[in-house]
Amino acid sequence: MTSEVPSLKDVVRCNKCGFCQEVCPTYKVTGQEFALARGRNRLLRLVMDDRMSLDADPELKEHLYSCLLCGACTLVCPPAVPTDKLVAAARALLTSRQGLPFWQRRVLRGFLKSPRHLAVPISLLRLYQRSGMRWLARHTGLLRLLGNLERAEGLLPPLPAASLRARLALRRGGAVSGELAYQSRACGSSPAWCKRVAYFAGCLSDNLFPNIGMAVIGVLERNGYQVVVPHTLCCGIAHQAYGDLEVARDLARANVRMLIATGAELVVTECGSCAHTLHGYAELLADDPTWSDAAGEVAAKVRDVSQLLVEEGFREPGGRVEEVATYHDPCHLARGLGVRAAPRVVLKSIPGLELRELPEADWCCGGAGSYNVTRPDLSMAILDRKMANVRETGATLVTSGCPSCLVQLACGLGRAGLTGRVEHPLQLLWRAYQNGER
Repeated sequence: MTSEVPSLKDVVRCNKCGFCQEVCPTYKVTGQEFALARGRNRLLRLVMDDRMSLDADPELKEHLYSCLLCGACTLVCPPAVPTDKLVAAARALLTSRQGLPFWQRRVLRGFLKSPRHLAVPISLLRLYQRSGMRWLARHTGLLRLLGNLERAEGLLPPLPAASLRARLALRRGGAVSGELAYQSRACGSSPAWCKRVAYFAGCLSDNLFPNIGMAVIGVLERNGYQVVVPHTLCCGIAHQAYGDLEVARDLARANVRMLIATGAELVVTECGSCAHTLHGYAELLADDPTWSDAAGEVAAKVRDVSQLLVEEGFREPGGRVEEVATYHDPCHLARGLGVRAAPRVVLKSIPGLELRELPEADWCCGGAGSYNVTRPDLSMAILDRKMANVRETGATLVTSGCPSCLVQLACGLGRAGLTGRVEHPLQLLWRAYQNGER
């Protein structure tokens, strides 16, 4: 088996020092040795030495999939063992051998492979929320029969009437072309400086939080950028997390092609998870002779939107936003891309906004994509720690640079009985711009 796992040298570097104990969210909840990096690396070493079966040991699989892939352990590891990547590689190997369970296959290879396919369940969920069926399901106890889906239903925010791309089509009277959902008419007030940027609108921003997407476009246009929104697909982060690398690479190729075709100088997104995944296309497609160069080109252009604004400079907002806020660092944005200061710079630029630093700001919120559905007890226990820290700040507004985190944090506020709401930093900046024009 050793020949199948090229990362063996990384596993054996684990010196069992235990530094990961202090930063691993799952270990802090369970206290189990195999719920932290040291234990998981030990299991992988046993597998690679043919002393344990990856295919036949259900307990091993449980420990592999209980990992959040948050990467916290990698920052404190003296020998720099990339445990999150090793766990992901082991999942990919397992998936290549056993395939995906039915529900994962349906989601990853059905709904998340095409926006057209994803629109079907989104439309049904919108009908469910607005028709009275939600009230009926909750008050008759029907949801309790659905197991973890009851938890998923509770996490779902109110669905908007239309997706981001649908709103953009109405704004410009229809799609600009077959490849573009939207294109700015002009470059704003400084055409000589203007940069053309491609906005990668992820699945959650497109379908659940179109107001975030509209804020991103508004802020970028206000700062002189020409914004184009291509009809991109899911970034593929969920596929990589569950080891479905075949479809992840298909999505990457399609997205690279569309992003290159825009002719944009930079690729921006407001989602830390999408930004991290797009940046990783260079590695994902490194062995593809047709797409490796283009993937590297796209990866080099990727910026989180707050990162772009701070690097290039942005207009100070003229309006005020009277809020007491705190900021949660998304794992993929803070640890994956090293973007920590930029969102705070954006928030501190807003007149009237008081930003209070969140204790353990980069501690995972427990969302981790679908982790809050597949492992609700662990997820909620991790979230409770985050909410205790939010309570300590006294903030009434929790901000974060990842829509997935916003879903989890909103759940946490309700669970903890805290008054307040969640928003993306770009929503606050856009509101400050708009308030300054009234």
